[in-house]
Amino acid sequence: MDTKPAARPGRPRDEATHRAILRAANRLLHEAGYGGFSIEGVAQRAGVAKTSIYRRWPSKGALLLDLYMEGLAPTALEPGGRKVRQAFAAYLSQTVERLKDAGWSNTLRSLVAEAQNDPALARLVRDKVIQPRREDGRRLLEHGVKTGEVRRNTDIDITLDFVFGAIWYRLLLGHAAVDEAFARRVVADLFKRIGNDHPMP
Repeated sequence: MDTKPAARPGRPRDEATHRAILRAANRLLHEAGYGGFSIEGVAQRAGVAKTSIYRRWPSKGALLLDLYMEGLAPTALEPGGRKVRQAFAAYLSQTVERLKDAGWSNTLRSLVAEAQNDPALARLVRDKVIQPRREDGRRLLEHGVKTGEVRRNTDIDITLDFVFGAIWYRLLLGHAAVDEAFARRVVADLFKRIGNDHPMP
């Protein structure tokens, strides 16, 4: 008779560890701020070895960037026949909601500042935050071109530069708030410039 214990599936345990690390990282960030954030501190709070974290994330910057992107899912277009302008407003609202959190706004400022002298971190910021969010915005605007809600001659790359340039300018310099009122103004002004008064039926 085979007395060997049945093999246990590894993925649920791995997923539980992954979630525990992210929860611990979120708690530590909001308790200690960016300056007090460390892989060692996360490991202690999550009850795991530091190697368990480094197997998933090569640096604290990589962990923080993944944590930041948690919940920033691609914006759906289909439910209720939502128009592109409404979808784009929801898309910006996601970003603004995250940046209203002082812990996150301070962390992003710190990461971007460090990235100026750290090419590996700069690449992570682009790959994990900038490009995914731009691609989501591109998808929305390209859909708008197809439906006629956005003018066909719209330069989508420049449009996204304008939108995110405004967000990063306020975030980095702090001269004005990044909030829902700001997001509404950005969307209103944007669609005055790129919106089509006669979309396809």
